[in-house]
Amino acid sequence: MNPLRNKFAAWTAVAALGAASLFAAETSPAGAHRHGRMGAFLSSYLNLTPAQQAQRKSILQSARQSVQPVRQQLRQTRQSLRAAIQANNTAQIQQLAKTEGSEIGQIAAIRGSAMAKAYQILTPDQQQQLAKLEQAHAAARHAHAGGAEN
Repeated sequence: MNPLRNKFAAWTAVAALGAASLFAAETSPAGAHRHGRMGAFLSSYLNLTPAQQAQRKSILQSARQSVQPVRQQLRQTRQSLRAAIQANNTAQIQQLAKTEGSEIGQIAAIRGSAMAKAYQILTPDQQQQLAKLEQAHAAARHAHAGGAEN
């Protein structure tokens, strides 16, 4: 790859990461700052109106509140799973692994719902811009993974 193409791929990846943050429910205080910067980038990139920004913020806050008790339960499940592993309790390991999967699925469903709601506040033009950004991000990931040939 030539240097200009490498730089384009890198900038595209950065931009697409910002796109993903619009739909990423900020579920922890540690992630909120990172997602906030990317969300600000995407708000600017898609030229979101103040009303759209307020709706997005409300959607993400609601998702964060919904995820909080599930994340706490997931933490407890993982602690119990570690204890079961140390005790070599295979029956409990199986049960806790299923519980962990279910809790992760609940979090994914909450995030997915939030992403769907956030997507619906976009205009058709903004949806198109976002789709292009996501395609560029996928292409950059593919190139980074070694899938692109010269």
